[in-house]
Amino acid sequence: MTEIAEFRRGPGGRPTRAESERRLANLLETAMRLFLERGYEAVSVEEIAKQSGVAKRFIYARYGDKSELFAAAIEQNILGRLEDALHAIEPSRRGVERGLYELGQKLIEMALQPEGVTLHRLFVSSAPLFPDIAKRFVERNRERAVKQVERVFRFYADRGEIELSHPQLMIEHFLISVIGIPQRLALMGIRESAEEQDQRLRVAVRLFVRGCAKRKPGA
Repeated sequence: MTEIAEFRRGPGGRPTRAESERRLANLLETAMRLFLERGYEAVSVEEIAKQSGVAKRFIYARYGDKSELFAAAIEQNILGRLEDALHAIEPSRRGVERGLYELGQKLIEMALQPEGVTLHRLFVSSAPLFPDIAKRFVERNRERAVKQVERVFRFYADRGEIELSHPQLMIEHFLISVIGIPQRLALMGIRESAEEQDQRLRVAVRLFVRGCAKRKPGA
């Protein structure tokens, strides 16, 4: 395929570094849009190349196959935005229970975004087609989410309000207890009422804080 004219080239006819980065960003954005619109299996590398205006060799020079492109598109367009949103969260000074409640509200809001729900459903249904890549994807990105949430937990641990003996395990349990059921319902097209969702969150946070409360010596 002939590459579209607006892609700029440097000396010797090779794309500049900035142009290569622009092509890559455009490729991943286009791939993500097509995957979300049509599903993983219905989209071909040829169609992605055509709509993003790059040659297939540009794609295969960076990704071994469609599954690797799929994982890269998720990381670039979805997880990158999620990480930025988590990084922007500031711990509340009103105490650990209030702070984790506010954190939980934001986590649920992000987890229930329509695009995020569609992507989650797509990834779960497609992952058995490329289990090794799916496993590497989960392992690589689990730490990204945990790291941002850990920043909030460390704030309350440093204030002596909770103990954080096993950060990753504790944070993963918190994430599951807060967003697990709302997200699972959303995957089936079901939404709880705002009152039900809020009550579930308050109970989850209260149980978590009590379980992680700072113990007095000898207790």
